[in-house]
Amino acid sequence: MLSISNLSKTYNNGVKALNNVNLTVPKGMYGLLGPNGAGKSSLMRTISTLQMPDSGSITFDGIDVLNNPNELRNRLGYLPQDFGVYPRVSAYDLLDHLAILKGLENKAERKEAVEGLLAHTNLFQHKDNAVSGFSGGMRQRFGIAQALLGDPDLLIVDEPTAGLDPEERNRFHNLLVSLGEEKAIILSTHIVDDVTELCPNMAVLGAGQILLEGNPIELTNQLGQQIWRKTVSQQEFAEIEANLPVISQRLFAGKTIVHVYADTQPEGFEAAPANLEDVYFSTLYNSRQSAPSNNTAA
Repeated sequence: MLSISNLSKTYNNGVKALNNVNLTVPKGMYGLLGPNGAGKSSLMRTISTLQMPDSGSITFDGIDVLNNPNELRNRLGYLPQDFGVYPRVSAYDLLDHLAILKGLENKAERKEAVEGLLAHTNLFQHKDNAVSGFSGGMRQRFGIAQALLGDPDLLIVDEPTAGLDPEERNRFHNLLVSLGEEKAIILSTHIVDDVTELCPNMAVLGAGQILLEGNPIELTNQLGQQIWRKTVSQQEFAEIEANLPVISQRLFAGKTIVHVYADTQPEGFEAAPANLEDVYFSTLYNSRQSAPSNNTAA
């Protein structure tokens, strides 16, 4: 289990990326949901020991992460939001090189691990091709392969499906699910559907703070009958936005569908079944209404 207590980080330019973050992450998929600039990547970099916080503590299965970072690194797999690769190096050779850096020194064991991970991520047939020429989805699957080297107990994936087409996104979801419940897996994303489909536990991060956490189904049920919707024109939307607490809008067949968060039914609106997107947007709305503007970092 990963425990984070009172974690704060302010960068040299004055941006407060993390503000007293407290979080407990059990085994299994854990969704960290937040908009761009909420502090998600800053939190992932801190957990993975790529940067130090100003204050706070992190423990994982008894390891004091900040004081003993190498102990965590031996049990950590990390897929960052962006990662570079060597040009003209094949998938097999690059994964083999990374396996050596990970400490897999026995050649036969390393070969078995590399070939097994390439097969598990459906890349074995592309093992002789350069990773630099892979599609976005293939690169993300290679990223998971390298993150799984050494069979880590803690896996962090940061915005893994951003930019993927629907087919690759589904393939990537199936890959994450196949990793099972024996690892603590943090899925950091701004895509609500990723958390809806994959995670039994989640938290919402906004302006460097944990705004909400719990089980997605329970959080959706707690929202109750507070979401109302209406299909409107753009002109009507401007008027509604000025007078009602609009949490989201989306286009459907050329029309704007507005979701409003309110205890009582606004005139002309109908009840909308709440979903995790409504939980997410209403949480962000309430946070922005109750707090002054903050500088944040990704």
